[in-house]
Amino acid sequence: MLKNSRFFDLLRIPGFKPLAGATLMLGVAMSFTAPYLSLFGIERAGMTPFRLGLFMTLIAASGVLASTLAGRWSDASGRHRPLLLASLGAATLGYLCLCVVRDYRLLLVVGVLFIGAGSSAISLVFSFSRAALPVADDAGRAFASASLRTILSAAWVFGPAVGALVLAGTGFYGLFLFAAASFAACAAIVSRTKEPSGHLGDHTVADTASEPASSITVPPLKAPGDDAHEAGIAAASANDIWRAVVALTLIGLAANATMIVLPLYIVHGLNGSRLDVSIMLGLGALSEIPMMLALGARSSTLHKPTWLAACAAVHAVYFVAMALAGNVDVLIPMQLLNAFVVAVTSCLGMTYVQDLMPASPGKATALFFNAARLGSILSGVLSGVLVGTFGYRGTFVFCGLLALGALVLFAVPGYRYPQMARAIRGYVERKLIARRAPEQ
Repeated sequence: MLKNSRFFDLLRIPGFKPLAGATLMLGVAMSFTAPYLSLFGIERAGMTPFRLGLFMTLIAASGVLASTLAGRWSDASGRHRPLLLASLGAATLGYLCLCVVRDYRLLLVVGVLFIGAGSSAISLVFSFSRAALPVADDAGRAFASASLRTILSAAWVFGPAVGALVLAGTGFYGLFLFAAASFAACAAIVSRTKEPSGHLGDHTVADTASEPASSITVPPLKAPGDDAHEAGIAAASANDIWRAVVALTLIGLAANATMIVLPLYIVHGLNGSRLDVSIMLGLGALSEIPMMLALGARSSTLHKPTWLAACAAVHAVYFVAMALAGNVDVLIPMQLLNAFVVAVTSCLGMTYVQDLMPASPGKATALFFNAARLGSILSGVLSGVLVGTFGYRGTFVFCGLLALGALVLFAVPGYRYPQMARAIRGYVERKLIARRAPEQ
């Protein structure tokens, strides 16, 4: 366990406190807007579920593209602050535009050029902090980065609730204006933070994870070496690796779809309030942090496939409960199940993929984050189509089926699939033969 002195040592690092403040402002801005963007699309912009899904998908795709290009440019040039300031400026302009723009085609332009591009600030702020903080050793850099991510996640504990109060008092105009001011405040802090001319450490994929606000995760606070590979694990087959990646993609797809649909379901499906939305998101974020810390402290001793399979099973139970819920009060404690899913996937998912590819940790990390990115891109259109076709409850049932698919992929060993396929084929053939026998 880490000693409290390590936290106080961080405060003495030049530049850490301003970067912590910038990260907090960024987290506040994202937690203000992400829970209510789908409500804005339906209630103020008059979008259909499909149009809303397309809008959210294009924002996610733009964010992934912007993060990828920004990461490559900053890696090549060794400069992170210019692109970080540009992304924060884009986010500021984007949410200022949402204060007045209601035409769908213009909203698509604003979403792609400004809001999506601005979402790359999440990854850029961590790559900037890695370069800007004068920490010479790997352990110090990892701990500083993990601490900043904890601050980012902590913003989600109170951000949605404050956002609901702002929304109730001033409407979407005041909400987006406050979010734009938060992005601008973050940019002001970053502009006053110096960046050295060269790198202080290797830049890794994990530092530039461009996760959407709905999927912000906080790695456990621990020093390098605590993630050592479990004894006896050798490189897995390609099928084992891709099975794990597909399972993580299914979980990410269901989680991101939930982030879009949940506020609409609460407000329009169950006649709840926006404050109910904030309570659920805040409770989930608050519950995730101790779960992550507990899992992080024991991650090297846990059997990751079993935990990930249990995580998928819990996710399926969560979605079934959401679909069957008769009122909002039932949904609030269910967010503890969702918090468990986020904690397990964020703490154990990446290290599990790395364990499957012990000789290629960088490629394994990229696969893990690309699975989450793919889930965020697909979730927009998919959720729009599902809500328009099956309604809110049907959408949660479908997400539960995705979670069950992930459970099978995690729980069933690779050599079982040919056996299962043969058994199913044999069963179908016997049924066909039995059906044809009376006809003959």
